[in-house]
Amino acid sequence: MDLLRKEAGVNNQNHARSFILLKNILLLTLTLAIFLPLTSAVEVSMNSNFSQGETLLAVFSGNFIDQITKDNIIFYRENVRGIPIVYDVKKINDDFYVYALLTEKIPDNYSLRIENVRYMKGISIVDDDIVSNFSITNETAFFSVNPGTLITTSGFNVEVQNLQDRKIILEITEDIASITSPTSIELKTGEKKTISFIAAVIPENKLETIEFSSEGFSYELPVYFDTNQTSTTEGDFGFEFQPDTVEVSMATGSETKRILYLKNTGNETIKDISFRVSALLEPYIVILPDDINSLDPGENEKIEIQIVSDSEEAVLEGKVTAYTENISSSLTLVLDFIKDFIPSGNESGEVVVPTCEQLNGKICTTNQECSEDALSAKDGKCCLVECVEVKKSSSGKFIGWGLLILALLLIYWFYRRRYRNVMRRRPF
Repeated sequence: MDLLRKEAGVNNQNHARSFILLKNILLLTLTLAIFLPLTSAVEVSMNSNFSQGETLLAVFSGNFIDQITKDNIIFYRENVRGIPIVYDVKKINDDFYVYALLTEKIPDNYSLRIENVRYMKGISIVDDDIVSNFSITNETAFFSVNPGTLITTSGFNVEVQNLQDRKIILEITEDIASITSPTSIELKTGEKKTISFIAAVIPENKLETIEFSSEGFSYELPVYFDTNQTSTTEGDFGFEFQPDTVEVSMATGSETKRILYLKNTGNETIKDISFRVSALLEPYIVILPDDINSLDPGENEKIEIQIVSDSEEAVLEGKVTAYTENISSSLTLVLDFIKDFIPSGNESGEVVVPTCEQLNGKICTTNQECSEDALSAKDGKCCLVECVEVKKSSSGKFIGWGLLILALLLIYWFYRRRYRNVMRRRPF
């Protein structure tokens, strides 16, 4: 009897231990289910404050199901959505690098948001907006760097601009084997310069950093050398809208249009380009032409956007996307329909075109001419190829000298004839 009681006690203890173990497992599972989704799913590396004109850089790290593209990135000022800004995104390894040029942005509170992208949050798949807040201060940055990050298979160029009202010396620090670049350059106030980084041998699949600095202000440029890219790389095939952001304010119940350009930025001809418009904008705009058969390297295609406003006030923001089977590029279009709106300046309903700088061209001087037909830009005739010296015709010189000699002979003949007449009338 005692033996049976003893065995029963042991069994009860085993059951109790099993129950406690099962209880702990259930509690642990419940804890993981509750708290894992609350852990930080996406890590963001970005400064919280930027000077006016500074180049913003943000790095997003996480387990992304979808790729982050330019269409997923929206900038806000306070609660105003779709702030026009020059930006881009690059995927390097498993991280996404977003840079933006804060030129002409007023001091205020802003946010960078990643929308409609799925990613892992613990054991769950979510598509919550990823929000990174930042402020622009009253200070002016010393310089800007464009692009703010890049992927390359060879040498590359970087454009810098002095934002100060005086001359600055820009120091360039890089410790990359086989890459040649200047160690410093001088920039006049407002001056832009393109810095060439020449590569003898490309580092293999390596992320490097180049530092630009002036008087304590600095920017570190991430450069990824991708030796896995084939001949059909982004550098060979690509196009972009110029400009890539357009804002239109117009009266309700009115019509207007805007003209911009689509440029082939690669080294190969692109064929069969079509256009896609966001559903929100589709009732109000028409794209002409509706498709492009081919676009040669460096060529610009004129794009006309015809706009008809609604009868009610509204602010609409969407995308116009040019695409082929393999590549695409988007334009951000903001429409502001205002009752009794009276246009002024560039909003007079006239065609608005980008500047020559936005077209990556140059305006020839008075003694130069474009080697091909120049395009009309906001600041004059823009040459996208080469400006050549105007050769003065030698025949023009001969004609000029001939006319001068003829005039002198006529004057001589006139005075000689008059002298003879006077001599005939004089009495002897």
